[in-house]
Parts: sequence; C-alpha cells; structure tokens
Amino acid sequence: MTHKITYSDSLSKSSEFLRLAISLLARYKMPADPHNYQISYEHVSGRNEALSHDLEHILEQSKSPPVKQFKNIYDVYFERDEEYLDIMRLELRQIISSMLKDFGYSHNELSNYSKTLTQFIDILDSHPSSASSNDLLEKTQNVIDETHSLSQSQQTTEQKMSTIIAEIDLLRKELDQVKEESKKDTLTGIANRKAFDAELEQSILTSRENNKPFCLLMLDIDHFKAFNDNYGHLVGDKVLRYVAGSLKRNIKGNDFVARYGGEEFGIILPMTGINGAITVAEQIREAISSGKLTDKATEMTYGKLTISIGVTQFRASDLGHELIERADKALYLAKERGRDRVEKL
Repeated sequence: MTHKITYSDSLSKSSEFLRLAISLLARYKMPADPHNYQISYEHVSGRNEALSHDLEHILEQSKSPPVKQFKNIYDVYFERDEEYLDIMRLELRQIISSMLKDFGYSHNELSNYSKTLTQFIDILDSHPSSASSNDLLEKTQNVIDETHSLSQSQQTTEQKMSTIIAEIDLLRKELDQVKEESKKDTLTGIANRKAFDAELEQSILTSRENNKPFCLLMLDIDHFKAFNDNYGHLVGDKVLRYVAGSLKRNIKGNDFVARYGGEEFGIILPMTGINGAITVAEQIREAISSGKLTDKATEMTYGKLTISIGVTQFRASDLGHELIERADKALYLAKERGRDRVEKL
C-alpha cells in the first residue's frame, strides 16, 4: 500500500543504508535516481517487508537491469500523482483568484450603486424648493444608468460563475480518474497491489463488524519464468493479460481480483466460506488449464498453461499480513505437490 514516509534514522544508520542502497543499485546496474534510491533505501533499511518481498522476487529473476520492474514497484508503494495534484492546486488557485477578483468588482459596483441610491433618496426627501427639476432628472437618470450597468454586471458574473463551476467540476472528474488509474495494474487492466491492500483491509473490517466469512485466494502461474526465457517478455506479458482476463471471467458480484506482483494474483471472495472458495478456485484452475495459448499471426502454440492456487478463510484474530501468509503457504503447498492444483490452509 502506498504510504507517506517519515525517516528518523541516525546519521550513522542513514550512512550505512546509503552505502547498502547504492551498492544494491550498482550490482544490478540500475541508475541511482531518486525513485530507485528510495526503493533501495526502503529495502535495505528493512522498514517495508512487502516491498522487500516483491523486490527480492524481481531481482532473483532478473538477467538484465530491471528498470521496468523498479518502476512498477514505485507505482505500487509510493504516491505518483503529486505532480498532477500540484498542477490541479495551481489551476484551482487561479480559478479562485479570478472569482475573488470578480467579487471585488461586484462589491465596488454595489457600493457605488448604494451611494447613488442614497443621494437619490436625499433629493426625494428634501424640500421641493431645494431641489431643482434638473437635479431630480439628472439623479433619476443616474439611477437608471447604474441600475442597467449593475444588471449587466450581474449577468456577466453569473456567466463567469457558471464557467468556474464547470471548470471545477471538470478538475474533480479528472482527479477521480487519476485516483482510479492509480489503483489499476497498467499491464493487465485489473486492480494493482495498492488497491488489493485497501480492499483486504476493508474486507477484514466488514467481516469483523458483520461476523460474516470471506476467503482469500493467492494464485501463481506455473513455470512462468520458462515462458519468459523461451519466448521473451512480450509473450510473458500476453500470458499475464490472458490469466487476468480468465480470472475476471470466473468471478462475479463483489468478488475482487488484483495482480499482487509479478506472476502472482490475489482474489478476495466476500460472504464466502472455505468450501465455496475451493469450488471457485477449481473453476479458475480448470478454465486456465483448458485454454490454449497461440500466436494469432503465426499460429504458434506456446504449450499448456497452468496455475496453482492457495485458499484460506479469514479468522477473527487474523491481521492482513497473517491472512496473506497463510494463503501463500497453501499456494506453496500446491506447488510442492505438483502444481496445477488447489490447496487450502
């Protein structure tokens, strides 16, 4: 999950972490830019177990500098929409400044209009002999002119306000879009790790409040590294998209699917007990193993694709990471027992 970070390391500790972080980047020939350094610092300092788990998994499989994978990690664990929000703040400030300026003009006009009306009332209240007909006609004309001017000014202000409201509404919609996009995995189009963590936290809270069960599935593509090694990363990306699509087709209702990291996926099944979750897991496993991976252009077949699945049910005492660890243990058990199978814990 993305988080705001505060550091309180001592000078000696931060110096040690600096050396380790730079050494890590140099070992994998990664540029020491601020984003890569932040990932490395978080890892070597041991402050973010989930990030370290994902990073170690990537580094184990990397034969070339994992530039793309580092970017994906940063997208998952750190805020990336600061620049957009800064632009939005600037735009909103300009809009509000313009609006206040218009209000200033309106205030001045209203003040002047008030003075004109006061003067007109004074003439009307005065003794007939002290006010000539010319004065009365002149002041009457002034009131008519300023009333007309104020009416036009109000129409202009209303038009500007309508424009401002439309601009603010557009900015709000753009911000909503940015937030939604920040929760999606760019490769597969399903939810990403950040969205998964948030959904799992909410599922735990809901289950505790309502005393209703829910289950977690952790899924991993079997022999995925072989696809990348034999056919290249482009085919590997197609495999990930294919699996993501299959998972979406085999869940329903409020079920939630996300790419957890690499070739691992997570599915949250609300209002579902362990037996129902195993049934869903078997449907998913069979759907993927029965499919065929072929290149439409060359009609080349990439072989059979299978997936291993670990299933567990939430327990009232579970913390989020404990639930994930138990599902992962079930997943590893499925791998050890031959892959292309479902195991529960």
